[in-house]
Amino acid sequence: MVKPLILNQVNSLPNIITKINLLFYKLSIMKILKLLVVISLLSSELVSAQNSRFSQIGTAQMLLNPSLTGRFDGKIRLTGLYSAQSAKNVYGTGSSAVTEKAKMNYLNVALDFKLGKFRSFGDEQTTSSSDKASASGKAKREAKDEVGKARKVTGYWGVGLNYQHVGQKDAPLAASFFSVSLARHFYSHRNKYFGIGIQGTYAKGDLDINRGDGSNPYNQEISTGSFRYPQKNRTDIITSQKSYLDYNIGAYYGMVTEAVGFELGGAMYHLFYPHNDIYDKDDETKLRHRVTAFSVLRIKLNPKWGLIQKNIYWQEGLYYRSRNFRDSLNIVSFWSGVELIKTQPRTDYNLNFGLYTRSFRTVMPYLNINLGKMVNIRYSYEFPLNSSKYTAYTAKRHEAALVLYYGRNTAPGVRFYRKTNFW
Repeated sequence: MVKPLILNQVNSLPNIITKINLLFYKLSIMKILKLLVVISLLSSELVSAQNSRFSQIGTAQMLLNPSLTGRFDGKIRLTGLYSAQSAKNVYGTGSSAVTEKAKMNYLNVALDFKLGKFRSFGDEQTTSSSDKASASGKAKREAKDEVGKARKVTGYWGVGLNYQHVGQKDAPLAASFFSVSLARHFYSHRNKYFGIGIQGTYAKGDLDINRGDGSNPYNQEISTGSFRYPQKNRTDIITSQKSYLDYNIGAYYGMVTEAVGFELGGAMYHLFYPHNDIYDKDDETKLRHRVTAFSVLRIKLNPKWGLIQKNIYWQEGLYYRSRNFRDSLNIVSFWSGVELIKTQPRTDYNLNFGLYTRSFRTVMPYLNINLGKMVNIRYSYEFPLNSSKYTAYTAKRHEAALVLYYGRNTAPGVRFYRKTNFW
């Protein structure tokens, strides 16, 4: 037997090692994998570098994980996210230091909808067998992922379109991205769910050195990293355009109970290393894989308030190493924070709030306002904690999002401890 063998081998070891072996014996392989994912998320703050440009990356779900396409309450969702960003370039040290201020705007618009017979994800009001609908023989609405009777695996399709534009009227480099995503969502057993997704993206970069008056310098922290710019040996080229196709995949798994709910997910972008030299001169300049992972934990605090804790890990190989340029760049970032949700609000109009951090180098106060079942407004302001010490984190970001729903069943907070949608 496995257990006696383990115990025989550790009899001569200190008691603490015995306890560790027994702990891992009791855990299933799935639980160990979940634990390792959470540990990797929590430990990623040890790496400091540059990172994704949005503060509200969870609002732009298709940029985080294609499998989150269609993960919402309702039938159709339209999301607009605008980010106004500024950062500093500092040259020199001490009294001789020179500071330049750079600005950049980001716009992300997404439309996703559901296809299939079963399009609920725990947000519809459950009807009992004594309801009139049941008495008349009509199909009744039912929350597919709440705690209840075991059921066979079923689900729905999610389809999404995403447009992102990066640019400033006086910035030389601008870029646009058009994406199509397809996801399949499944319910299994009584309270478990999972999904997979794929995505295709068409990216187009536009470089014009004469754009603007030169008062808005390039800043790596807030400018798009999807195209390689600047390059010292290309200063003779004034204008250039470059486009490429990109392919991405993702998946997630979650479970919900009355006391606690959790969700884990991961995605990989730039599957086939698209060429991203804005000048289209170097065939070895390619985007490396981007890896993202997230965890969501929902905890029951008290009858009036619930807590959502989110971690998002982002690692991106910005440039594929080139023999011509002898360089490479790897960026790593980690978002972590909490949101407080008022449970069972008296009306559909309610205000929720949260606080996030990026690699523990910035702070992001966050407001989430719901105006009935159709309108959701989100606002955040990200600012650095100590930009003089952590020079890779100087950006300030004002971000506002407007989310419109069609066919939404309940407002956030209603039936909070049976839901799975917290994006």
